[in-house]
Amino acid sequence: MMKMRFPDFSHKPQPLRVSNKEKILLVDDDQAHRSCLKDFLEIRGYICLEAEDGRHALEILEHQSVDMIITDNQMPHMDGLELIEQVNQEYSHESFPIFLMTAELSYPVRLRAFKNGVNRVFEKPLDFQELCHAVDWVTKFDLPSSSVTRCTSPN
Repeated sequence: MMKMRFPDFSHKPQPLRVSNKEKILLVDDDQAHRSCLKDFLEIRGYICLEAEDGRHALEILEHQSVDMIITDNQMPHMDGLELIEQVNQEYSHESFPIFLMTAELSYPVRLRAFKNGVNRVFEKPLDFQELCHAVDWVTKFDLPSSSVTRCTSPN
């Protein structure tokens, strides 16, 4: 009997070379989802900080600067849109890209997100590669974060 050999599928993609190690704050109450996204981004060369909800994210922002925020919308204590509104109020002098992930991709959610300066809204279940490509695009090809103008809703 002849033994069949299967190819080795343990290929690990080479990290993309991120010029200055952009720091991304990942905010999601689902730890498994957050860890998976962190793994995808760290393979690409990003540094990731993690928060399980909007309150924890604000605590991190008090002590650390970040280059981007990726947040889930539906979380306990403070949802993603509330976090974004709070960031706009407390860090209006800073500008960085924000991505929102949501299972509820309704018109009101999108409108509120874009009115608050969200760069991109992603529907859950998430396509991790699509999100990673969008992160790469924003960090490499869009305007530098210091030049990005963030929109805030008039109050």
